[in-house]
Amino acid sequence: GFGGPFEAPHDVGCKVPLVPPALAFATGIALHAALPVAGWWGAWAGAVAVAAVFLAAGWLGNALLAIAAATLALGALRAAPAPLPAEHPVHLALPVIARVEGRVVAHPVRFARGRQRLVLDVDRVDGAARSGLLQLTVYGRAPHLAEGQRIGARARLRAASGFRNPGGLDYAEFLERQGLHVVASASGADVEALDAERRWHARVRRRAIASIEATLPATSGALLTGLLLGSRGELPPEILDGFRRAGVYHVLAVSGFNVALVALSVFTAALVATTSRRVAAVVAIVSVIGFAAVVGPEPSVVRAAIMGVLVLAALLLERDASVLNSLALAAITILAVRPADLFDPGFQLSFAATTGIVLAPLPRAIIASVIGVSLAAQLAVLPIGLVHFNQVSLIGVVANLGVVPLAGVATILGLAAATVAPLSATLGSWLFDATWPVLLAMRAIVHVAAAVPGALVHLPAPHWTGVVTYVSALALALWTWRARARIPRRLLVSGAAAGMSLLALSAAIEAWPIVRPAGDRLRVTVLDVGQGDAIVVETPDRRTMVIDAGAGGGGRFDIGERVVAPYLWNRGVRSIDAMVVTHGDNDHAGGIPSLRRLFPVRETLGGSTAVRHLGPVAVSVLGVTARPGTGHEQLVTRLEYGLATFLFASDGDRADELALLAGRSDLRATVLKVGHHGSAEASSAEFLAAARPTVAVISVGGRNAHGQPGPETLARLRAVRARVYRTDRDGAVILETDGRVLDVTAWSDRRTARFCLDPEAWPPC
Repeated sequence: GFGGPFEAPHDVGCKVPLVPPALAFATGIALHAALPVAGWWGAWAGAVAVAAVFLAAGWLGNALLAIAAATLALGALRAAPAPLPAEHPVHLALPVIARVEGRVVAHPVRFARGRQRLVLDVDRVDGAARSGLLQLTVYGRAPHLAEGQRIGARARLRAASGFRNPGGLDYAEFLERQGLHVVASASGADVEALDAERRWHARVRRRAIASIEATLPATSGALLTGLLLGSRGELPPEILDGFRRAGVYHVLAVSGFNVALVALSVFTAALVATTSRRVAAVVAIVSVIGFAAVVGPEPSVVRAAIMGVLVLAALLLERDASVLNSLALAAITILAVRPADLFDPGFQLSFAATTGIVLAPLPRAIIASVIGVSLAAQLAVLPIGLVHFNQVSLIGVVANLGVVPLAGVATILGLAAATVAPLSATLGSWLFDATWPVLLAMRAIVHVAAAVPGALVHLPAPHWTGVVTYVSALALALWTWRARARIPRRLLVSGAAAGMSLLALSAAIEAWPIVRPAGDRLRVTVLDVGQGDAIVVETPDRRTMVIDAGAGGGGRFDIGERVVAPYLWNRGVRSIDAMVVTHGDNDHAGGIPSLRRLFPVRETLGGSTAVRHLGPVAVSVLGVTARPGTGHEQLVTRLEYGLATFLFASDGDRADELALLAGRSDLRATVLKVGHHGSAEASSAEFLAAARPTVAVISVGGRNAHGQPGPETLARLRAVRARVYRTDRDGAVILETDGRVLDVTAWSDRRTARFCLDPEAWPPC
């Protein structure tokens, strides 16, 4: 204990000395928001002082614990954001259209056809000196852009923003962790290169891509580019979706597999040419570093490159290399330079998969070993995949048996072809031709695997308690297996039983959102989807209705797939009982096709005078138009549950509202989802006088080009004393009621207000 000498565990202190500081440093980064910077400085100084005292007293174990605490505090300090300088673009009057100039600091990423994203170190905005990073998205054809190149662009700059929904990714927070507080967009025609390509690895990358595109058909060429360089932007969406469903998407992200192939191929060739293991190791080290530079500084690439260099260096020095120590050093190196990578899915998946493979007790038989490697990686990354993507592939272990060997062959042939093509176009073409059937075979296996019913399962993101329980079960299983020859059989049985109990507990924790019993509360969530509408209704008996699904389709960010679907999965929703599409505009209906693809939809509700029942909730869907036959029809939805009523207006204007009033005597609403995003043409005084809402919710994008919500609308809502919530400020708005009391939560700050619907309730609400 801390009162006297404490012996550090031999395995941790001696065999893998870098693992504890790596874990402590990462923990500090994860916890950096728990204390202000001054507090972490104090914690670091105190831990260092305590470590010095313990070392002086000869208490090595206690000193190591204090050093771990100091390393944790150091991680928190490294993660703390630095104050932005006065000349940073974030201090401009955003949003603004301006000419920006700066240097590209990383390989541009093609994330879709005709679209690329890059990070720009800005030095001038409209001719004035500025300093800071921004993320620039370029649409359409643009001049070739490369890392290290200075460019200029006329772009629209705005503050980084994201959707704030329960269980969803806040993209603004994600960017800010990387030091990106401003985002910009520009047409390719408005972008120009201000100097030539400077860096050798950018030229090598460009030439490799050009060789592939000139030789192979488009889809196969895009697939080979993904295998070699991790660039997936030119692959058709259906191909990418197939790789995800088949559980082999990882082959399109450059990682240890690719680096190992490069190192092994170059080492073998150099050894044959020189017969010197040391020379071969040096050549392989240079090749691995060069390959990593060409591919780019993704966490999985840097991790694999560091580990590859360490293993080759050990071979060069005739020393044994500890894989876990190499992994820990790679983590420390990456996080010391880019602490935000700890929260990156690629970082987490890469390190978890590698750790799982290293620690797993793999059989010696080749086929069994290949299956074991795939299974170990799948078990290690399972909670991470659920946290970030809500999905797990049940066919992945089998699909990997066919895809991974073919990916290895295609990678070796493709690298050889891209290397020799600048020297001999004929030989390069032959090698590319030899790669083509391998790529076709890969696609065939992926197509078959992805088509298997149930190949991909969507589940709620796990709670942290479930993750801890799951990891504890794996750790206990691993310890029991490794210690089976040293401990009594009775203890082995107890360990196995404890491990099974932990797994059962983890499964029970994670299954709760799906199997939770019916309650007495109606839950309505107006999701934050920017300039659009997407509303999820969950009845007390666990039925689900979706009203609109935001924008999507046509190459846009698909709200249905990327926002609404994850929310539904995290709520344990497996099917949609009823769907309402209020009208055909993209900001309401664009995400609907994705939802229909991802969820069974039992019924689509149209306009009718009949009252339907979704469990205990009465549902009315009214077709409204003031101009019949013009295609201007709108659907207005009304819910009734106890004393609570909800009215969801669409994009109608005052004329539509008056038509609705003429055909309906009672429009009283406890909650009004304000029409047309708060436009001044909607929410007329007559309509609001009839609705008399207690709560009004406006679904609207921040700083939108339409100036919504209009000040006139806000004034009219104030006049009827409605409490106004806005998704651009409050994030998702969650409304829950038992029919007597209404609780409204603004997700951005988790602030909840309570409204009593029964003025005569006793005891009072």
